[in-house]
Amino acid sequence: MKKYALFLGCNIPIRIQQYASSTKAVLKNLGVELKSISGFNCCGYPVRNIDEKSFLFSSARNMALAEKKGFDILVMCNCCFQSLKIAKNSLSKDKGLLNELNEILAKEGLKYQGIVKIKHFLSIIYHDIGINFLKQSLLKTFNNLNIAVIYGCHILRPHEITGFDNRFAPSILDELVEATGACSIDWQGKLGCCGASLTGINDKLSTIILKEKLDDAKNAGADCIISVCAFCHIQFDTVQKNSAKNDELKILPAILYPQLLGLCMGIDEKILGIEQNKTIKIKKGGYAPPFA
Repeated sequence: MKKYALFLGCNIPIRIQQYASSTKAVLKNLGVELKSISGFNCCGYPVRNIDEKSFLFSSARNMALAEKKGFDILVMCNCCFQSLKIAKNSLSKDKGLLNELNEILAKEGLKYQGIVKIKHFLSIIYHDIGINFLKQSLLKTFNNLNIAVIYGCHILRPHEITGFDNRFAPSILDELVEATGACSIDWQGKLGCCGASLTGINDKLSTIILKEKLDDAKNAGADCIISVCAFCHIQFDTVQKNSAKNDELKILPAILYPQLLGLCMGIDEKILGIEQNKTIKIKKGGYAPPFA
């Protein structure tokens, strides 16, 4: 059983706890053991464009904690994934800065050596576990379920640093979705920004971008939308629900990939946190379409 230090970041534990519970359940089913490390802090992303050294220190501290325990890091949040990978790349090229940050880390008995690996949970499922083994773990699959996947901005770029899939024509998430029997449809908004980065800055424009994405997905025949980015899911689930208000007919259900996978594995729906998704209706005796 492969062991990883689970890095949840800031958003997931507070705003989309179902992402954590479903991922833990699915990976346990696939033979991956996740370890919690006390002391993990923010990846540093919020201050990256304000104070780069503070950003790099935040990520370096997290990586040093994992190295001290002897674990590689498994990341779920796309922003956290990119931040840790950027910090690892930057510090590998600047020994002076690395030494400076290690002097600060030494006060806590920590040292960042650059040996820890940063892996996105999708990469672990796709590359380390593999599609064939994944399919063998499923108890049931979906039929006639059309899904619009959106990769998010941070996981694919800059490719020379994140190393996740082809930045122009990614396929990992599509293949993982289709392993469940669902169809990953071709749609215009697949690689675009969801608008979440504008929330709180220009809410009107953020909502316009969200609506365009939803319209594109619906016009392409999507029954639901899947994102792996924490910010994207909040945008497609929480913000969409709030924007639609009482017009339920306008809502396109949003589900997280580990939730979809967990349903096929027969994992308890409470553990997967399906009912926490604001855009998915629950009726007596089960779920409304498309997950009924």
